[in-house]
Amino acid sequence: MIKLDKFIQGINNKDPRAWKELYRFYYGALCNYSSIINETSVAEDIVQECLIMIWKSDLNFQNIKILSSYLYKSVYNNTLKYIRDKKVEDKRKSEWSSTLSETEDDIFYMEDVIRKLRAAIALLPDQRKTILQLSLEGYSVQEIALQLEISINTVKTQKKRAYSFLKENLKQYFSLLLLLGILK
Repeated sequence: MIKLDKFIQGINNKDPRAWKELYRFYYGALCNYSSIINETSVAEDIVQECLIMIWKSDLNFQNIKILSSYLYKSVYNNTLKYIRDKKVEDKRKSEWSSTLSETEDDIFYMEDVIRKLRAAIALLPDQRKTILQLSLEGYSVQEIALQLEISINTVKTQKKRAYSFLKENLKQYFSLLLLLGILK
């Protein structure tokens, strides 16, 4: 009994020999107790963190039973906390992954639509193609007419014909292109 009293006193006074003995006696058992997470290295980390927390604290234990109870309860609580945090993290990663996947699908779809738009524009006669490209770049009908040295009516007519051609060749995408403001 005197030996246990000295051991507890050593733990309370942060005596390295007592802590070495504490570590030797409890470490393996506590790691085994925390093994419900099926990750040995994590269980070891949990036990080490509990021992460090006790070392840094001002806790004093009256006897070995209270110390043992405290150690096992700490490991148990920290193991449950790890499991809970892991579930939250896994859920967050899953949600992020599915959101990323949906976003990638949207991006691939839009890239495909833009590629088809460019291919259709490439089929236009040169003047019509130039007028449409300038319009897509944000130039007004008047600015296009001045730049190409043609009449405003020619610009309007060629632009209308270009839109009709695109509408015919990009049937299912035309409304989307208008909605997104790609075609104006």
